[in-house]
Amino acid sequence: MPDVPAAPRQPHQDPANWARLLDTLDLSSVFVVLDAWLGPALRQHVQPEDVWQETLCCAWRDRLQHTWSTLSAYRAWLLTIARHRIADLARHQGRDKRGGGIAPARFSDLAAGEPVSHMLPAHTTTPSRIADHRERAAIMRRVLESLPPELGDIVRLRLFEELSIRAAAEQLGVALSTAKERFVRGLQEYQRRLQRELRADSHGDAAGPSP
Repeated sequence: MPDVPAAPRQPHQDPANWARLLDTLDLSSVFVVLDAWLGPALRQHVQPEDVWQETLCCAWRDRLQHTWSTLSAYRAWLLTIARHRIADLARHQGRDKRGGGIAPARFSDLAAGEPVSHMLPAHTTTPSRIADHRERAAIMRRVLESLPPELGDIVRLRLFEELSIRAAAEQLGVALSTAKERFVRGLQEYQRRLQRELRADSHGDAAGPSP
């Protein structure tokens, strides 16, 4: 029986495994989280995919600082990096409004004017792949925002940010039993509406563009 190559012990540190690893992260849901964290003001200047590119550069640069445990833990680490980057952008925007401050280093500067993707292993992202995730994220975000706020908030925290139900309840300031009940109702409604939206989108694609 031929030997089967063992999976890398630290898959996030292996350039050959990097793109495949990122494909397992459900990038569409990541874009939904980043969009929510950016908010309307920052979204005028930067898009979730821009934050994601910079997040990946940080993760690849600092990959030796992270010890692999699970995919969920790695995703949480990436989201922590992204949250810090968004916080930097928010502070910079605040300084700009006050007429002072020093801009944080841009990753395009670190890459000597080249796209930040040039700083990453090959095939990390492609324009078509990003576009597909962006379109799906737009549908997911639209469905999430269509839910009543008390349901949408708990679904976003649990399903997209992957917080524990206890952490989500604490963040929302509600009882644990209330958070559990809202999540069950919210998840069911989210899944129902998402399936409806995806069917409508699929039918629209099949029909072709409008004349």
